[in-house]
Amino acid sequence: MKRIFTILPIISMIMLYSCSQKQAADLIIINGKVFTVDASNPAAEAIAVKGETIIDVGNTSRINRLYSGEKTKVIDARGRLVIPGFNDAHIHFGPLDPDYIELRYITDPSVITSKVAAQVAKSKPGQVIRGGHWDHEMFPDRQWPAKELIDKVAPDNPVILSRADGHSVLVNSYVLKKSGITGNTPDPPGGEIQKDPVTGEPTGILKDNAENMIRTGEEVRTVLTPDEMKEKTRQGYLLALREAAEFGVTSVQVPGFADFSAYTKLKEEDLLTCRIDIGQPLTDDTIKLKMYLEQAASYPRESDWIRFGYLKAFIDG
Repeated sequence: MKRIFTILPIISMIMLYSCSQKQAADLIIINGKVFTVDASNPAAEAIAVKGETIIDVGNTSRINRLYSGEKTKVIDARGRLVIPGFNDAHIHFGPLDPDYIELRYITDPSVITSKVAAQVAKSKPGQVIRGGHWDHEMFPDRQWPAKELIDKVAPDNPVILSRADGHSVLVNSYVLKKSGITGNTPDPPGGEIQKDPVTGEPTGILKDNAENMIRTGEEVRTVLTPDEMKEKTRQGYLLALREAAEFGVTSVQVPGFADFSAYTKLKEEDLLTCRIDIGQPLTDDTIKLKMYLEQAASYPRESDWIRFGYLKAFIDG
């Protein structure tokens, strides 16, 4: 009997050592409020990750056992919420324009001024500055922005900033002058030139069909070489991925079309941070259908990162 009790601890130590060797985590997140989406264990303090797999969820002391020195990255959540990534089930995901001024979700109008100033500093006089997705309903006073926000920082560049809904734009005095829009200019059919109720002068807001009146003068364009254009597109993909990550989006379904090869290259470079399901338009073109079958074989549903997802069709009624 004594011999059995002597052997069992040795066996246990060997099993624990073997297990710990296999389960040593690459990443552990500790001291958090982990939402597990598991009804039997809805909340935890910590998680452990090895490669691309969550290998354990539990309290901090338990997960700390999977720490393996310098091989393990540790994130102390310090009581903050840890949740699974969001999935966007319908998004035309692709490269963003690095020169486009993103104003989505801003709550301080002065951000418009600072972002325009930063883009002007990188642009030539006369070069069009574009941006958008602002929504004045998110500003503290809920007032429409006006040209004064951008006139001082962009006296020599046309600036066109679209509202989030696409029905209005904010332009600077440069654009108003080139467009011939003054306090005496009547509203076009189906559009509005917003005017200051006191001075009667255009505020810089053009709505709906009034946007068709925009002129920018002799536009200054920057001609890129093929290599420069390729790099700009690559940076656009990285910008889109970074923005998705900042909002917690870790997987998307792209309806209609996307560049499989671009995402494949990013994956090979270990730069892909979002799982991509790509659809294609439904068609009766047998050549395209054959191509779809080839894509489905190259990017199967079982893939963890890039998949040929589905066919997209439009149905009336």
